Amino acid sequence: MKKTNAHHFFTEDNVALELTFKKLFMKLWPYLWRHKAKVIVSLLLVGAYVTVGRALPFLFGYAIDDGIKEHNRHIIVTVAIAYGVLETTRAVLAFLQNRHIQQFGNQVLFEIRERLMNHVQNLPVTYFEKNPSGRTVTRVTNDIYALGELFSQGFAAIFINLIEMLSIFVSLFLISPSMTGTTLLILPVLLWVCALLSHKIRLQFGATKRKLAMINAFSAEAFSGIKVLQLFGRTGESRDFFNQLSHEYKTLQLSTVRLFATLWPLIEGFNVFTLAVALAVGAYFHQYHGLSVGHLSAYILLLQSFFKPLKNILERYNQLQNSLASADRVFHLLDEEEESREGRDFAKARLEGRIEFDKVSFRYAEHMPYVLKDIQLAIEPGMSVALVGRTGSGKTTTISLLQKFYDVLEGEIRIDGVPLSQLAPQALRPRVGVVQQDGFVFSGSLFSNISLFDPKISRETAMWAAEQAQCQDILRKHGGLDGKVQERGSNLSAGERQLLAFARVLAFNPDILILDEATANIDSVSEKAIQKATEVATRGRTSVIIAHRLSTILHCDLIVVLDKGQIVEMGRHAELLQQRGRYYELYTLQFWGSSTESENASRGEPPR
Repeated sequence: MKKTNAHHFFTEDNVALELTFKKLFMKLWPYLWRHKAKVIVSLLLVGAYVTVGRALPFLFGYAIDDGIKEHNRHIIVTVAIAYGVLETTRAVLAFLQNRHIQQFGNQVLFEIRERLMNHVQNLPVTYFEKNPSGRTVTRVTNDIYALGELFSQGFAAIFINLIEMLSIFVSLFLISPSMTGTTLLILPVLLWVCALLSHKIRLQFGATKRKLAMINAFSAEAFSGIKVLQLFGRTGESRDFFNQLSHEYKTLQLSTVRLFATLWPLIEGFNVFTLAVALAVGAYFHQYHGLSVGHLSAYILLLQSFFKPLKNILERYNQLQNSLASADRVFHLLDEEEESREGRDFAKARLEGRIEFDKVSFRYAEHMPYVLKDIQLAIEPGMSVALVGRTGSGKTTTISLLQKFYDVLEGEIRIDGVPLSQLAPQALRPRVGVVQQDGFVFSGSLFSNISLFDPKISRETAMWAAEQAQCQDILRKHGGLDGKVQERGSNLSAGERQLLAFARVLAFNPDILILDEATANIDSVSEKAIQKATEVATRGRTSVIIAHRLSTILHCDLIVVLDKGQIVEMGRHAELLQQRGRYYELYTLQFWGSSTESENASRGEPPR
């Protein structure tokens, strides 16, 4: 189990994600530029906030040179008042910019979240076959939340602090270009060290987030199959593998902590060294180049404040890297190719239901063998057609092609003469109702599970559909249409979930019906109710039925026998028994045990 699961869940861990802040900004820019006015207001507020902050050191320099040294009390008082006004203005600007940027960021985040959810719902079925649901859930929930933190706490802060650093550098250059060039010679070394460590931290965070996604994916699957694990006594193996993933996650987290522990002392050391150099160089410029004490004081204050925004960025770096890794995963998901929605709709309000398979062949990949080979089948309107055959004969693939979950590679499928290749999936699928082997139900009410929140389906329609689908006992047991349904229908039996699925199909009233093992894994009492529901659901519409229980398809107009992707027999029940071919073998294996009974079977007589 360990090796199999490790291979399954470690596939994404080998993917190198290379999103940088620059790339992130380029991906976010289309969302930001939709709100041009808010972008401009944000820039103006940040510019005003930074400008006011840079005026304060110059104000102190002026107070020293023209106030304190000249013993001018009026200037000192004026500077004190100006300082109070500037600090108040700065506080107001800080409040306005933070509120505006966060409101703006949340609006952008809402749009990204909305687009991501729509995008996931439009992905092809092949994506969900390759990716565990827990991984996708992590991207839509945890990663979007972390991306929101980047907007609300990280992105705005790093932008403001970068602008502050730039404005401080300009101010230092205005005071003394020569002194600035001398004292900041060490800056390239500092930036290089920060860039090197930040790159390592970013990669470390990416690996950490991917490991967390694997933990979520494994946990979701393990909890979904907990009954199987308990039944076979494999909870210990599952727990060991979870502990293995958890240990690896802890190791990655500790590696990140060590990188941060290395970064902080380096920044503090650069800060102290630069200030010491500035004091020594400043004394020289004061003595030999006439730099005033006030200007020197302003220079030292500005230089000291230069490291403050850098420190603020590094203090948020943990969160920023976490958000960057999450953003990488979100945009990676957004880059997944959606299912093609090109094509037209049917011209008719209701379909006749004629289905034609014209020399259809299909395989899931070029290196794989054909699942269907040269399928030639015509289904007339209103017919009920059963697909039977051993496991792997191509029954499920046939109905998947009919629903356009996959594109036909060779040949053509037509509905009412219209090739499926010309139809948009959203135009086709509402016309094709499906009842699967394990009818999926959602937490909510019986009514919401029948209507799926479609406003076109009224309570009266839902009640009619429930009654036609033999759901009367379910309604009485659970308190009518408003009866509660727990997650995955845990308070319903398998038969009750199937009957709800039939009620759902009847409420939506499709033109074509597909029953995919609708009577599998249920008791005989529920089977009788489902048989009645099947009769109602198939009445007057073309129906394609997959069934292993051959007793459920005796009434079908046509039975198609598949074997290794090919049609080997077609006909009605009695006709196929007379042929004593593959269908005869399947039927006798299920119902007959002696040669005498086999003779009765050949005449189409029921078992005694």
